[in-house]
Amino acid sequence: MRQVMVVDMLEGFTREGPLASPRVDALVAKQAAFLRALPPESLVVFLSDAHSPDDFEFRRFPPHCLRGDRQARIRPELLEATKEAHARVEIVEKTTFSGFFRTRLDEVVSAAPSDEWIVIGCVTDCCVEANVAELTYRGKSVVVIRELVDTWHTSAIDAETHRLPAAFLHDATAINEEWFTRRLPAIWGARVVNGWAEAL
Repeated sequence: MRQVMVVDMLEGFTREGPLASPRVDALVAKQAAFLRALPPESLVVFLSDAHSPDDFEFRRFPPHCLRGDRQARIRPELLEATKEAHARVEIVEKTTFSGFFRTRLDEVVSAAPSDEWIVIGCVTDCCVEANVAELTYRGKSVVVIRELVDTWHTSAIDAETHRLPAAFLHDATAINEEWFTRRLPAIWGARVVNGWAEAL
């Protein structure tokens, strides 16, 4: 069996809303193939933004993935893939980058039979890093699959067009290179692999 954490693969990061990205949307088919290939009885934990309008995160980011909204729904292709793999699924709603903040995720991770976790999802430099860090704090061994993780891209022109704050500028290529080659392995001790076959 394997233990997988899927971070924020939601409608609001893939197909609709201010943080939706074609780059992240393009991950879905590959992630579904990976999930279908998991050994039976694997554990898949979906972390899912479920924000309230007054959440702290909205001081820096536009409102997104409000609890109960369509944007907060997990992509159905991924849930279907876990059924096909006969995986055990846990869904943990969160209100900030970390899935451990005021949620039951600590209980889920503590009860898991192994200390080894595979992390896939979005966003590389926000929620993915936050949850890799949290797993590391708890003494877990983490593998990040590079081809199954991405972030959004926003140029200066995009930001101006959509009246986004300066903090929203986001060079996805540069961020991924920095996080996959240095931050995740060097700071958090995660093993970054290129393809998902290396993690199974």
